[in-house]
Amino acid sequence: MKIIARQRAALAGVALAALANASVVKASTHAEQQATAEADHHSSAIVIERQAPDNPRHRPRKTQEAWVQMSYVVTADGRAIDPIITNSSGGSSYEREVREVTGRWRFEPTDNQRELPYNIVDARFTVLGRGKGTTRKFARYAQHIMKNLHAEKPAAARGVADEALRIGGWSLYESTILWLMVGRIEGAEGDDVEKLEMYRRGLAVSDDLSLRSNARVDLLEEIFELESQFGQFAAAIRTFTALKAVRGSADAVQRLSARADEIMVLIERDPEIVAQATIMNPCDCEEGQPLWDYSPVRRTFSFANIVGNVQRFEARCEQQRISDDVRPDQTWTLGKDSGFCRILVFGDDNATFDFLEHLPDNDDNSAANTTTVARNHVLDRRSRSQ
Repeated sequence: MKIIARQRAALAGVALAALANASVVKASTHAEQQATAEADHHSSAIVIERQAPDNPRHRPRKTQEAWVQMSYVVTADGRAIDPIITNSSGGSSYEREVREVTGRWRFEPTDNQRELPYNIVDARFTVLGRGKGTTRKFARYAQHIMKNLHAEKPAAARGVADEALRIGGWSLYESTILWLMVGRIEGAEGDDVEKLEMYRRGLAVSDDLSLRSNARVDLLEEIFELESQFGQFAAAIRTFTALKAVRGSADAVQRLSARADEIMVLIERDPEIVAQATIMNPCDCEEGQPLWDYSPVRRTFSFANIVGNVQRFEARCEQQRISDDVRPDQTWTLGKDSGFCRILVFGDDNATFDFLEHLPDNDDNSAANTTTVARNHVLDRRSRSQ
């Protein structure tokens, strides 16, 4: 059921409050069409056969949308293996479909008979029901959440948000607003780690229709400040670069430029970069595998200050894959020709640790490390644009 104009305006106000002082576009609508699913594929592997994932085989009463990001490895003989969900919104049925369809993809065998570990798929699903756009039901949830937040009742706001997450089936427009409001709840409860993750998820789910440029500027600025606070400098520089590309961001860029310059100096010169990390479930479902996902800026790393069960890690690079148990008394070094990497750390939900990146022995790697940050951002921008 389409929301009426007065309720749509109220919902825009709710979304405004969810970002403190940002504005979100009106409810997105879809032209009449069949259910669709699109997959954006980031890989150096050459595709021979690839099909888009299917939608669930049902016709919902309202439009439903979902988004799934997954990492996988291409074997030397051209098969996609070892899928890992790194982020998603919409439910486990969509995650299962992405895993299944990726397993049927085929790529050209590699010339050197080595696997290609650095591959990412971003899949977006749209299932059109009888109704389109944002619903009265979601508007009521959103208004109750923000009413409780304004009354400084974060526990009550969380109860409403948890119920909305359990129901699921929201459009990506609604999901964007919902994740941003959950981020506000986390912040009100003093958990800036969860706040950062929820804001990142809201940004990843969004598109230009669900998050206008002024709202995107405010959100990216908030994410940059949180990433900087937690020492996640590679991520902060990518966020700052994304911010500069958004229309109307000049004032925010000016506010953050000095800190961005400081971070670049730290990346180039600081003997150790320490990122505070928390393992979390990457999806809004019970079936997700808790992990921490990060793209490092240096090749040598270690772990420290482990609290809880932090089990193992896997580094997936363009030309190398390594995995091991996490031990605080050991250092690992990726090969000089490993290319761009993602570090996946697995363990129990809410386990914490410090991820240390160590300065390389020679100065030649400084420029290469900076390039890694920039080129990893290119991938992130492509992911968000889909």
